Amino acid sequence: MNLRNSFKLFALTVALMFGAAAVAQDYQAQQAQPETIDVSDQQLEQFADAQVEISEIQQDFSARLQEVDDPEKAHELQLEANEEMTAAVEGAGLDVESFNQIAMAIQNDPELQQKLTEMLQ
Repeated sequence: MNLRNSFKLFALTVALMFGAAAVAQDYQAQQAQPETIDVSDQQLEQFADAQVEISEIQQDFSARLQEVDDPEKAHELQLEANEEMTAAVEGAGLDVESFNQIAMAIQNDPELQQKLTEMLQ
């Protein structure tokens, strides 16, 4: 039961994460970046495309993790999910670092949040 609760907690965490955390870069590298960056409409569109795909990947792997009792298999699924999320970011035309920077900019800018929300609708 304790192992199953751990997997449920992990699945919930993955589902709630903003996607960027799954492909996050080194903490110090993020701190070296300025908090506000200019995000073009094209970059925001690319981010939105990647975010939609990342959300689907998170939902898929959350469901799959709930069915796993083996910690080794759960770890393999986590690695696979990370690889797929990275591929989604790159497939949208961004690198992971840019995706993370845009995510941080969105979190700090209500106007960008609104633009993203409109794009996702």
